[in-house]
Amino acid sequence: MTLAIFFTIFASFLWGITNHIDKFMISGVDKSGSNVKTLLVFSTLVAGLVLSPIWLIFSNFSIGISTISLICVLLSSFIYILATYFYFKSLEKNDASIVVVMFQLIPVFSYILALIFFKENLTIQQIIGSIVIILSAVLISFDFEEKNNKNKWLALILMTLSSLFYATYFFLFDIGIRNSSYNSCAFWFQIGFLILGLILICIKSFRTTFIKAIKTNGKKYFSLNITNEVINLIANLLVNLANVIIPLALANVLNGLQGAFVFILAVIGMKLLPKYFKENMSKKIVIQKISCIILSIIGLIIMFI
Repeated sequence: MTLAIFFTIFASFLWGITNHIDKFMISGVDKSGSNVKTLLVFSTLVAGLVLSPIWLIFSNFSIGISTISLICVLLSSFIYILATYFYFKSLEKNDASIVVVMFQLIPVFSYILALIFFKENLTIQQIIGSIVIILSAVLISFDFEEKNNKNKWLALILMTLSSLFYATYFFLFDIGIRNSSYNSCAFWFQIGFLILGLILICIKSFRTTFIKAIKTNGKKYFSLNITNEVINLIANLLVNLANVIIPLALANVLNGLQGAFVFILAVIGMKLLPKYFKENMSKKIVIQKISCIILSIIGLIIMFI
């Protein structure tokens, strides 16, 4: 059990790394202002081309899937990319440590979806925990140093939409694996990415920015994207392995440490690699970030423990 807890915590650390890579790819690779479109194409094509063969091997080339599972999994891949789009847009003008705190809204929406579709009842504990998490997301949206909170309020709206769509993705994927094996669903999920990537590349604005990115920063985009996908894959495998050993509730709480790791990595990065890390580290903002991270973790503990 100790090893499983370590796996879950380490997965949160790895996801913290991917958040900073995402931030750098959006704000640090080039200043063209079209990075989100470029990243969506890279994310779908790279994930589809690189990860689908990996899941094909994991499934031992047994990729049979029921019709209902195929529909749910392909739909979940489309919704996942939509959620990622809102996440990228939020990262454009906000610190990664701010955006990630708002990700804790995902379990709140997951409970709401379960309430609507599975007729599950919310306990007082779950309602209180959800309110605490929502409060942490709202509080981190205030900028105590500037009068204009436009970017942070926009981030809250975008991350609320992103969290809703990520919760919907989890919901649909869960339905898919109830009717077929996890590995076959994971394979078709990546195929959904590949289909989406091909659709995006057919859209002129996406194709133009993608080709331009390849010509100017192709190596950076490819290397960072592949690194990101591999790290994300390892983190998912660790969590899936841990979930077999430890209670899902405990795993959900430990996953909440991702925000703390993003902040710690930002502090270290600002000291050692200031060229690649851009975070507001003024005293007031640091106190605000730490407080909201702690508050979101408390919300998760109330919800799941």
